Amino acid sequence: MNRWLYPILCTVVLLLSGCAKVVMPTGGPRDTEPAKMLKEDPPSGSVSFSESQIKITFDEFFTLNNPTENILISPPMATAPKYLINGKTLVIKLEDTLHPNTTYNMVFSDCIKDYHEGNTLSYYHYSFSTGPSIDSFSIRGKVLDAATLEGAKDFLVMLYHQDVDSLPFSTLPDYITKSLSNGSFTFDNIAAGNYKIFALKDINANMLYDLPNEQIAFADHPVSASVSVKTDSTASPAEEISIFSFEKTSEHPQLTRVENPSPGLYVIPYKSPVNHFSAQPLDNTTPYFESINPTKDTVFWFMKELVTDTLTFVLNADEHLDTILLTPYKAKPVGRGYKNEKSDVLSVSVKNQGHRFKPLTLVFPFPIRPADSIPIICITRKDTTLLRISVPDTFVKRLELPLTFDDKLNYTVIIPDSVLWDYNGKTNDSVKVNFETHSVKDYGNLTMEYICPETPQQYIAQLIKDKIVLQEDIFSENTTVSYPYLEPGNYLVKIIEDLNKNGRWDSGDYEQKRQPERVLFFSHPITIRAYWDSEEQFVVE
Repeated sequence: MNRWLYPILCTVVLLLSGCAKVVMPTGGPRDTEPAKMLKEDPPSGSVSFSESQIKITFDEFFTLNNPTENILISPPMATAPKYLINGKTLVIKLEDTLHPNTTYNMVFSDCIKDYHEGNTLSYYHYSFSTGPSIDSFSIRGKVLDAATLEGAKDFLVMLYHQDVDSLPFSTLPDYITKSLSNGSFTFDNIAAGNYKIFALKDINANMLYDLPNEQIAFADHPVSASVSVKTDSTASPAEEISIFSFEKTSEHPQLTRVENPSPGLYVIPYKSPVNHFSAQPLDNTTPYFESINPTKDTVFWFMKELVTDTLTFVLNADEHLDTILLTPYKAKPVGRGYKNEKSDVLSVSVKNQGHRFKPLTLVFPFPIRPADSIPIICITRKDTTLLRISVPDTFVKRLELPLTFDDKLNYTVIIPDSVLWDYNGKTNDSVKVNFETHSVKDYGNLTMEYICPETPQQYIAQLIKDKIVLQEDIFSENTTVSYPYLEPGNYLVKIIEDLNKNGRWDSGDYEQKRQPERVLFFSHPITIRAYWDSEEQFVVE
């Protein structure tokens, strides 16, 4: 090689290597699929089964997510199998003596989780028969929350051959499965016949309805499993049934732990709504304001003076008596994991800014003291207005400002500092809000015609947006309700069949064979558009 050419080539090589950039491979898109079954030994659906173990191989490495609760076997085995993982294979060692001429079903519910990404196989079913044939009938359905009609997840769904009322209290089911995230459940490879069906939120994992706070769902009549599924490709799918979950309301309101979340505030929660509430002090006590939440299951006491010594009260909730002790407030320790609660400032939030048909409203976390002349300054580009308002000596946590606004105009509202005081001795910082008012054309209107059955019955209609009930109306015959000046968005309309005419939704009671009060939703969300009138008809079936 020419002695002049060699250094030139070396220089070129160095330049090229310097320009090269090392890039790590991306590995492709993230795996979002759960493990897939590749092989079953013996295969699902086997008959004359006499094996002592089952092997199920998947296409990737996996772990078992709580197999004790998430692998359900029907009929139940006295001795649970052992589950071993050998590479990508699940080995199930059967420890119990199997019954002759019996179809067994194993349901894996959110149990198989792939090793690397944690994707979970929501449902996997394996069956076999110790006899010459395998049962081939089915029941399908959904567990729905009785109050919201949303799917109820992770309920044990249980079938019983017998038709005895005490079954869920004392007897393990003949078949069992678990509801998925949308509330759906499936029983495959079961015997033909009629079954008593229950769903249970099994808190203590014993497959029995034996705790007062366990939710239950049941059908009024036995359900039929009479449609062939997997073994007959021409068969139609089983008809889907729906059962509605609820927690039984106790015979009397049950008081839970009284809380003292902040100075001067005591929260008295019950497990169910209270129709009539009263309290009798057994000591000298400080005056307080009382309020009850919309669902009537929580009472709030706002003390006019801070509690400095233990006070005793006897509470009467629907003729059921409880004794409680109110103790002085103890601040939570300040440090890691805790917020510093020390603050002398009364927080003030402002609602309905810019709304044309709702008053500008101040909201306080604690009742404020009475006052005669609180200055409110309202500024526009045209003028400035000074308004003075008073606060009555009543329970005031919301203060509506008597201001009028024009369409599409910018406003500034100012509340000077130290003009509002609550009963804890806190006062406000200066509050300043800027907003532009809407116009009438920014709102929509809805008119709903409710068509009731001829049978006399009371109904409660609710207009709901973002899970908040905006308006509630009670009627017992065909009626038309107007919902004016609604902000654009999607709304739900819900009807409660108020059987006992107490003005609220009531839960069920299995022992009394009473289902929860029926709930209906309008067939679709109603979209409200600005400057648009909508008319709908809700036929109560």
